[in-house]
Amino acid sequence: MSLRLYNSLTNSKEDFVPIEEDTVGLYSCGQTIYEDMHVGNAKTYAAWDILNRYLTWKGYDVFHVMNITDVGHLTDDADEGEDKVEKAAREKKLEPMELVTRQVRKWYREMNALNMKVHNINPRATGHMVEMIEAVKSIIENGYAYERNGTVYFDVTKFAQDHGYPILGKRTVDSLEVGAGGRVSEDKLSEKRSPYDFALWIKAEPEHLMKWPSPWSLGYPGWHLECSVMAAKYLGEQFDIHTGGVDHIFPHHPNERAQNMAMSCTGGEPVRYWVHSAHITVNGEKMSKSKGNFYTVEELLENYDPAVIRTFFASIHYRSQSDFSLEALEESKKRLERFQNTLRTADSWDGGDRDSLEDLMKWIRKEFEKAMDDDLNTPLAMSKLLEFAGHINKSQDDRKEILGRATELLKELLEVLGIPLDPGQDNMVDGGEYIDLLLEIRQRLRENGEFALADIIRDDLAKRNVVVEDTPEGARWRMR
Repeated sequence: MSLRLYNSLTNSKEDFVPIEEDTVGLYSCGQTIYEDMHVGNAKTYAAWDILNRYLTWKGYDVFHVMNITDVGHLTDDADEGEDKVEKAAREKKLEPMELVTRQVRKWYREMNALNMKVHNINPRATGHMVEMIEAVKSIIENGYAYERNGTVYFDVTKFAQDHGYPILGKRTVDSLEVGAGGRVSEDKLSEKRSPYDFALWIKAEPEHLMKWPSPWSLGYPGWHLECSVMAAKYLGEQFDIHTGGVDHIFPHHPNERAQNMAMSCTGGEPVRYWVHSAHITVNGEKMSKSKGNFYTVEELLENYDPAVIRTFFASIHYRSQSDFSLEALEESKKRLERFQNTLRTADSWDGGDRDSLEDLMKWIRKEFEKAMDDDLNTPLAMSKLLEFAGHINKSQDDRKEILGRATELLKELLEVLGIPLDPGQDNMVDGGEYIDLLLEIRQRLRENGEFALADIIRDDLAKRNVVVEDTPEGARWRMR
């Protein structure tokens, strides 16, 4: 079976064919590290973690790069405003790099807690100034950039004449917003050949803290340039997949694409597949601190098992705008507990006459791969895994070895979705011994004619997905 991904470059699903057989170069736009990671960030990173895991599961050698932006991302997302890191550092009365160091450490801790695979490289923009300055020189030499008063601008009109601009987002130059994505002052507009041009290198104001010497000025790189340079440095002039949020479809990724093409001697496409994750809302509204519906990962981890959060992320499709709520997390908790209870049931099973799981194991592998090959359809994959867990509960083989292989397969496929599965300690039931004790108490109540109390135990177990079956040999139980 062949993986198909929705490619924003062509606005269609396409068969995934890597540049080099069995090897995948994957770049993901990461955190601008001035604030804590929130649930929307984590949902996007989880999508690319699942992509990495699934490609690896299918046998590819994946080299995954996710950047950390620690300079150059301005508050207006264009050529105006304060640097987001500097602004946050000033408000916290910290040096900018002191804030960055704290936030990077926290980001790693939270990514690890959420069971995100460690990326091969997490390059930081401030560590690549030499490469960025050289890239700007190349773009100028190739005729697609010019300098004005110490700031270097990308010539959008010239690039569009030669290559078309931009393809991502179904836009043309005539439909571009002035400044290619943000507010631009009259002074900046007067410097540009075209109002659509954007900055590659920005001359720093005297009060700007983070600045570096360059042939044009004491300044800092444009936000779009950073990803272009770091992706090309670690993955080459052309690589397989570039991922990001849907907000990157314009202007960030078209600008990246244009820069990479302008840097290259060939002018060829730098990326084969551009893949984007949709926004997340909270209780139907855009997440906002002012609305009080802003959830950081730190807050969620204080109250929920990380596996519950990953179960929620796997239950929604990466390209579908999805809604986050605490109620949705509770539903995800129930799904996770169903999987955990399946493991408990298997661990406590002492044999019996049930159908073999051999055919079911072949079935779930096929269905899981079929769902994931369809543009990472994780909601369908999750539903199939829940169905498989139900089959394990109802159809346990009397051969312990087969039952063990079935539960190991369940854990393997859930791990592809980033969900670590273990029986857990504080969930709906505490294992077979506890259930057996309750059934023994229930049996004594029935023998003493206290049927109402016995029924309360049975009904309580039913709420915990434990089905009690009364047989001539005594009560037996199984997971629903």
